[in-house]
Amino acid sequence: MKILIVDDEPLARMRLKSMLKQLAFEQVLEANHGAEGVAMVSKHLPDLVFLDIEMPEMSGTKAAALIKQQHPSIPIIFSTAHDEFALQAFDLSAVDYLMKPLSLERLKQAMEKVGLDCSHDKIRVKRGNDVIMVSVNDIVCLMAEDKYVTAHLSDQTLLLDQSLAEIENSHPVFLRVHRNALINTQYLKGIHLSPGQSPQAMLENVTIQPVISRRQLPAVKKLLKEL
Repeated sequence: MKILIVDDEPLARMRLKSMLKQLAFEQVLEANHGAEGVAMVSKHLPDLVFLDIEMPEMSGTKAAALIKQQHPSIPIIFSTAHDEFALQAFDLSAVDYLMKPLSLERLKQAMEKVGLDCSHDKIRVKRGNDVIMVSVNDIVCLMAEDKYVTAHLSDQTLLLDQSLAEIENSHPVFLRVHRNALINTQYLKGIHLSPGQSPQAMLENVTIQPVISRRQLPAVKKLLKEL
């Protein structure tokens, strides 16, 4: 899957590229303005194009018109800080119109409109000297320990370079049970209660039982009722 981002703001390109990588889309190309974007579409024939609208040399709407004229089957998603161009964008057969700052959930919705399955989110982790991607569905829980965050899978424990807050905001499958712990709600099987001790989350496939804070206990109990 080859994706092209056309935006004159380097930080905007970086943010969108990072979010796409979280969704396991690794092959991402970048263009600084509309004219460069049109040229790169013809050269690389991407499977999807993200277009900003207000750019120097050539606007996103003009670039979209040229892209659709030359390559009508390539889907376009507009990503902009301005909402006044929405009707014009859909007149150009845009698949979606995203408002900045982007959220991961809104990006997923747009990708699904293109027919791309984002249900198997992945997270970048470290395994020894290697950096790999693992599915969030394989991560049972995440623990913040000292300066590190560890991902606990059924058969191994891996290091992350993201904070718990970043993961919590990006992947709704995780529930915060304590300031230093997130659990994958798919693996929650119960609550362990011992006299004089804090409650702990009982999770499938691992022996670790993260402590549940008093503040988060009602949310965990509610989730168990819904399972």
